[in-house]
Parts: sequence; C-alpha cells; structure tokens
Amino acid sequence: MRVLSDIPRRVLCVFAHPDDADIGAGGTIARWAAGGAEITLVIVARGDKGTLNPELDPESLVETRRNELDSASSHLGVSTVQNLGLGDGEIANDWALRRSLVQIIRSFKPDVVLSHDPTAIYFGSTYFNHRDHRELGFALLDSVFPASHLPHYFPDAGPAHRVALVLLSGTMDPQVAVDISTSIAAKKKAVCCHESQVGTRATQVEASIENTARSFGRRAGVMAAEVFRELRNEMGSR
Repeated sequence: MRVLSDIPRRVLCVFAHPDDADIGAGGTIARWAAGGAEITLVIVARGDKGTLNPELDPESLVETRRNELDSASSHLGVSTVQNLGLGDGEIANDWALRRSLVQIIRSFKPDVVLSHDPTAIYFGSTYFNHRDHRELGFALLDSVFPASHLPHYFPDAGPAHRVALVLLSGTMDPQVAVDISTSIAAKKKAVCCHESQVGTRATQVEASIENTARSFGRRAGVMAAEVFRELRNEMGSR
C-alpha cells in the first residue's frame, strides 16, 4: 500500500458527527497540522441524538459535544471548526447541503478534502454504516465534482475551485495510507475527549485505536497508519 508522505497546505475535513473526524482521520489531521498544514474541520450534524439515555436533554447534549469537539480539535491542531447545525439523522444529499459545502470549498480552497466513504455500508456482520455518513459522503463528492469545480454550479457561492485530492475514511477499499506513528498519541487524546460517547471505555478505546493503527501500519510498512480510499480529481468540464 502506498504511503502519502507530502504535507498539503490546506486541508478541509468534512464529517457528519462531532467525533467522526477524530476516529476516522485524527492521526492524519494531527500529523499534517504538525507539519504546517492549515486544517479546517466542518461538522455537519449537531450531535443531538448520540446517546442511549432517553432522559438526557438534546440541547444539553449538543453543548456537551460542542465542548468535547473543541477540546479534541485542540489536541489535533485544527485551525478552524465549523458546525452546519443539522440534526442527527437529518443529513441529506440535497441542494441546500451541496450549496453550503461548495461555498466552503470555494472559500477555503483546499488542496485535500477528507470525508466519509459513502460506499462502505456493511462492516462484517456486526455493524453497518450510519446513514448520515453515507448521505454526507455522496454530498461531499458531488460538491467537489462537478459543483465546486465548474463555475455555473452555484455561481453565487464564489469562484470555482478544483480540489486535487479526496481521501475517504472508513473505507472497505483502502488504497493509500498516512503514517501516524508520531501522531497516534494525539489521536487517542482527541477521541477520548468525546466522553459522552466513550464513557468509561477510554482504556478499551485507546487499545482499539492502537491495534487498528498498527494493523494498518503493517500493511503499509510503517509502525502505525490510517488508510483511505484515494480519489484524484483530474476531470475536465464533462
């Protein structure tokens, strides 16, 4: 598996829920931020339904998860955090979301975009992917190309911008890896900041992060890695 060694200048991370970027790409974000990349993180959903407790007030949960995200992002070196404010389960690949994403892409002008792989549905027989991840993944891809790339899509959303590289996490078809040997500790700290989701399982969560990263690392020939589906945007004006 090929290891990506270059540090991009601008990275846009677009994920559904407050803990998704840290779980899927936290080591990569931390490594690139430490190398000088400017990282903008966009979270689309508020995190208002991410609990098993029916008595917990959704607005209190939103505030808790916002604070957790801020703490996690500081461990990773994220420059800017933005939340689009949709409800959990309400993400849809529609005109409004694509317009918001196109406006962000054209404003920030990222070299690389990180997001969910929407084609990953079933993970063995014990887990299937969240609908929000799938809807957002396709909305992000549609926003990268053709929408942000061609000027007559959303002409009021700013000048067209071509994103050169999209990396999709949580994929069943990993093609490239990023060496996170020096940033796995930051990823663990970031993920464990999401106490509303981790609960009392911090030790198990850290062990799972370590085991997964080392397993991917063996495939890539490094100590620890995160893996992604790689999409290079070399399309014209089709």
